[in-house]
Amino acid sequence: MRKIRNTFLILIGTVLVWSHLPYHYNNEKVAAYATAHAAGGSRCMCAWYVVKAMWRGGCPIGLIPAYAYEKTLPQMGFNEIPTNGYRPMIGDISVLPQNEKSHFGHIAVWNGKQWVSDFRQNSIYPGSAYRKNGGFKVFRATNGWHWKHEWTSPIDWYSWIESFVKGYEKIRF
Repeated sequence: MRKIRNTFLILIGTVLVWSHLPYHYNNEKVAAYATAHAAGGSRCMCAWYVVKAMWRGGCPIGLIPAYAYEKTLPQMGFNEIPTNGYRPMIGDISVLPQNEKSHFGHIAVWNGKQWVSDFRQNSIYPGSAYRKNGGFKVFRATNGWHWKHEWTSPIDWYSWIESFVKGYEKIRF
């Protein structure tokens, strides 16, 4: 029993230390990876593709519903950019809220020419439901070293789980 407890404590300690280490981020790598792996049309997996691109760029971020990145990105050292007079820069991340057609929201990265998620988009809005809703937030990180700032709360975890359940109910396999 003592070995199991000690192993568990070492594992927890390692996770806690790792989760607060700095990371080196590169916007160009994020944009290049997202562009290289994007399809012509939606695969309904925007968060997975953008998170993989962010991992390639150096950011050790987890996979959660797309809309929830509006809270998570600032915790990872990203700055929210005002949308009035907004001019995109390579590596900018757009986060769109949930709507009647998607309980997950949407996330995409600017590659210098267009917004890319799991597919190449024609605008910041991936579809008419998002355009009708109208809201979005943009986040930017500078190239270089960043510190993760804080943990998300269990209240956020509950809303993410609820979102996954509602969203998967609408998916037909």
